[in-house]
Amino acid sequence: MTMIGAVWKRRDLRSAGRQGGKALFAFTARSLQQVSTLLITLLAARFLLPAQYGVYSLGVVFVILVQTMTYTGFYQFILTAKEEDSLVLSTCFWLIAGLVSLASLLLALAAYPLERLFHAEPLGSVLVLLALAQPLASLGAWSSAALLRRGETTLNFAIMFAQNLVALIGGAALLWFWHSIYALVAFRYLRVVSGAILFATFGRDWPSLVFSKDLAIKATAFSGGLYGSRLLNFLARYAADLLLGMLHSPAAVGLYRFGNRVATGATDIFNQPMSNFAATQFGAAARRDQDLAVLLGRFAGTITMLSGIVGAVVIVFAHDVIAIFFHPSYLPALIVTYALAMRGAAGVGQMLVEPAFSALGRTAWVMMFDLVSTVISVAAIFVASPLGLEALAWTQALVVLGTTFWAFHLLRWRGHIRIGGAVRNFAGAIVLSAAYGLVLHLVYRQAMPRLPVGRIEALGLGLAAAAVLGLAALALAARLRVFSLRAFSG
Repeated sequence: MTMIGAVWKRRDLRSAGRQGGKALFAFTARSLQQVSTLLITLLAARFLLPAQYGVYSLGVVFVILVQTMTYTGFYQFILTAKEEDSLVLSTCFWLIAGLVSLASLLLALAAYPLERLFHAEPLGSVLVLLALAQPLASLGAWSSAALLRRGETTLNFAIMFAQNLVALIGGAALLWFWHSIYALVAFRYLRVVSGAILFATFGRDWPSLVFSKDLAIKATAFSGGLYGSRLLNFLARYAADLLLGMLHSPAAVGLYRFGNRVATGATDIFNQPMSNFAATQFGAAARRDQDLAVLLGRFAGTITMLSGIVGAVVIVFAHDVIAIFFHPSYLPALIVTYALAMRGAAGVGQMLVEPAFSALGRTAWVMMFDLVSTVISVAAIFVASPLGLEALAWTQALVVLGTTFWAFHLLRWRGHIRIGGAVRNFAGAIVLSAAYGLVLHLVYRQAMPRLPVGRIEALGLGLAAAAVLGLAALALAARLRVFSLRAFSG
């Protein structure tokens, strides 16, 4: 019995190791998109002035609005629909392609009027070029949803890893040798084109001419609330950029977007993959009629713990990183960076409302959540924008924290999901990540200056200490059942 038990234990360990390896690879592949975007942003801050980066940032804001058509709504319907695969995939392909093409056309037509509105040349040309790439991007999104629906997560993430690696290497080279906002546009083209080629080659999914009117009506009814909520979420997240562009200048937009990108880009390295994992796991639970309370607690603690640790690292090291490596004109963006780094840890509620209510088939409540959140957020932005970057950034952080409590309340009230575990894990992760940040600050600001090393060496040692302390914090969180490796799948 002892030998048999030992054999089974070794098998369990090997199985756990394989599952852990797959989860780590999936996480790395999904987060590489955020890493590449963050690194390209940092390179842009080295070679471009805030005003130049601000023009590009305004262009990206409008393109993100089009991109919401690809990774929500019909995309989510593909993951959760119980109908036959080929019918769902073919019908949703034509729905996604048509919707994105129409949105891209409208954006291209509005490009030059928007340039005149913001007094931001060459915004019009940037918008037209970015809009032209979006219909092709929808093909990659559809193929990704098809792979996830079939459970081929490893292949999906392998393609995403290759796509983002090509974009990172190519985009960095372009920006290094071509100090222009058009190098940033080319970086986005590299990501879209490489993704479309890779998904078409290895995904093995091709749309047919089959189109079910009844299924399209059902998919549209399912997706309407999600698209509405994403539009509201877009307004809440990017109204600050638009108001700064109209009330101040592209340079103000550049500073705000740089500070925002450093903070949210770092936290999104974890948040975006976790959002994808949540959508997949909640969708699978819905198809199996499983209880969602366990998943809610698992993701609430894990996402908050990861984003809290990263936010603490950003707050401790951001000033020295910018001062050493980037143009000094970006230092005023630190005010934004500190506030929005804390916002990342506070926003778990916004991330979990959509997958939870989508799994329940009650997507109208996602739109209701975002409607309330957006009205409050946009009102706060209107009040804070004239007061400057600092007031604007801290106002947003406080509003996001409030919407997380609103999210938990709505999930219990209208989703009938038990939220006790989720609230406990959220609060525990906040406390643990705050303690981590305090210890890291003491180590870096008190211990490192006593060492006989230069600024760059001290920064490197500080980041190494951050990694070690971060692993210890995660181990403690896992022991307290606030953090779970089971969230890293799907």
